Amino acid sequence: MNLMLVDNINVKLIDILNNYIPEARDLKIAVAFIKYSGFLLIENSINKCLERGCKTEFLVGLNFRLTEPKILKKLKMYCNEGFPLKLYCYGDFDLTDTSIFHPKLYLINNEKEITISIGSSNLTKGGLKSNFEANAVIFSNAYEEIASDVYNLYNKLKYTGKYFEPDLDYIEIYEEAFNKIKEKDFELLKDRKTEKIIKSLEEKKKFLPKPVASKEELFGWLKLVYEKIPEGTFKTSDIYKFKEEFQRVYPNNKNIEAKIRQQLQFLRDIGLIKSYKKGIWEKI
Repeated sequence: MNLMLVDNINVKLIDILNNYIPEARDLKIAVAFIKYSGFLLIENSINKCLERGCKTEFLVGLNFRLTEPKILKKLKMYCNEGFPLKLYCYGDFDLTDTSIFHPKLYLINNEKEITISIGSSNLTKGGLKSNFEANAVIFSNAYEEIASDVYNLYNKLKYTGKYFEPDLDYIEIYEEAFNKIKEKDFELLKDRKTEKIIKSLEEKKKFLPKPVASKEELFGWLKLVYEKIPEGTFKTSDIYKFKEEFQRVYPNNKNIEAKIRQQLQFLRDIGLIKSYKKGIWEKI
């Protein structure tokens, strides 16, 4: 594993992304908000990786109406035209909800090397190029635990949050709210028309698809453990039997049993296994 610090002064995040995204086989981006100007900086790289069949996902926050409707429409266009791209959104207009979607994670997997950026940069022109930022960029191979842990983090964001897959109707209503409610101008929420828009968004969201975990998306430790799970019910101790095999894959891990328990709990949280009582599970 190699580590680089990216601050947009000595090294710009945009250069890292445009260097590695075109060759990606798997691309995942989770950010609090996106601006169209930021997407334009990586659009050519996104197009290149999509044309190569790269599985691409965006997890985007809608809190505080900072994500521009224009970019949501653009990403949805890729989805509707058959490109291997998925768009999931998080958040709504309920200002009493204290859960704010705030990560800035870029995960680029070209199979030989995994490039990860975790830090302060949203997908905006400033975040990628001109703002003072603080990002840790990690270069890892697929068998290092840091890659497995970051994939787990991404999946935790995706499957345990309030995500939904917006359609164009939702985006149109969101755009109406985006244009009417300005950042920090919460007094407008008292306006009846605005309240009607918000309620419409909430009602629409109830019927939109949610991300559903599948075994094909598992990576690293999660995939390793899941592949050893038998059909039907099983015990944690049944998976302990594979400790030596797991140790060969991750030789630096000195707490294999604890790692197994952690992965089983996460597989439960994303809906791939059930827990009946301590140490007893069932594969779904």
